[in-house]
Amino acid sequence: MESIQKLAESQASDVRGASFTGYGLEPIQFLKEVVDGAKSQLYFTNFVNEITAPVGIHDVVIPKRTIYEGSTGMSFDTTERIGADISWTTLDNLSSVIATPTPVLAGYAISNFALRTNAVNLLKAARDELSYAIGDRVDKAIAVAIGDATVASNSVRGAQTLYGGAATSDATLGAGDTITTDLVAKAARYLKDTKMYYRASGAYGAETLSAVAKNPWPNDNSEPFVLFIGPAQEETFRKDSQFVNAAEYGSNKVIMNGEIGEYLGIKIVTTTNVEGGTASAAGPDGTTCAVDMTRCIMMKAKRAAALVWGQKPEIKVFDYPTRDQTRISLVSAYAVKVVQDDAIVFVDVALV
Repeated sequence: MESIQKLAESQASDVRGASFTGYGLEPIQFLKEVVDGAKSQLYFTNFVNEITAPVGIHDVVIPKRTIYEGSTGMSFDTTERIGADISWTTLDNLSSVIATPTPVLAGYAISNFALRTNAVNLLKAARDELSYAIGDRVDKAIAVAIGDATVASNSVRGAQTLYGGAATSDATLGAGDTITTDLVAKAARYLKDTKMYYRASGAYGAETLSAVAKNPWPNDNSEPFVLFIGPAQEETFRKDSQFVNAAEYGSNKVIMNGEIGEYLGIKIVTTTNVEGGTASAAGPDGTTCAVDMTRCIMMKAKRAAALVWGQKPEIKVFDYPTRDQTRISLVSAYAVKVVQDDAIVFVDVALV
């Protein structure tokens, strides 16, 4: 995430387009509207806790309650206390996550000659590129951070993992082990339950009940459960009548970017930024994929992760006369942190 992109210089030859042969008496029309390439959709940012640090702050500490003690974690006395104190409980379930926003910079240097002699508004094109690039970078950073959440174990409260079909790893996924509505229901149950399951080999293997209880996350309107899937899983759901019937809103409910519907009150969002793996390559769980696959993510919105801005993206255009250039720069600083690992469930499935 921490990087500084080098400022490259664009001259007329870089922006003149494809060459062709023309003749003086054959009219030529140059259209000035750029036909855009396709953009990846940016959706993770909508569902994380977005924090902006004041000027002068280097680190942001996010306090968190690891879990409520509940009735089993509290020391209760059930008899009248006359000659002895109340049994005091140690308050030891508070912790914190530290986020340190770091600089992310980029820019264009365009010769003034290129600006004067081009049919296209190059400064607008450069601004559009920078705006999209930083949004894409942040969205991917959030996806990677969530994908790298601490996994559940017998002693650590963390993200749980489900697999398509009877698989217990990316290496054992086979054709047909695709996303199903049953997997959606099971992942939601895992978020809601206090029971936590871990894999015998960390991120993969047989599923075992953990000795550690987890937070029972509720699925509510203000902070709903959201399932991030790829285009292949969207296609699977679109062909599933059970999903299609449930995903028809029939109301004025707010629809988030990329949302294709709801199932069991869970928002389903399609994005190309979810992790995946190809056959014979390393999968998200560390094993070698047997087939092409996708790691879908179900999480509790606003609780699982945080995006901390040290400086929100700022674009500036300025003259650079010593080189007869106009420069356009992007300056930002941010950090992405997982806050509650057990508010995440990974769902690894085959593409087809």
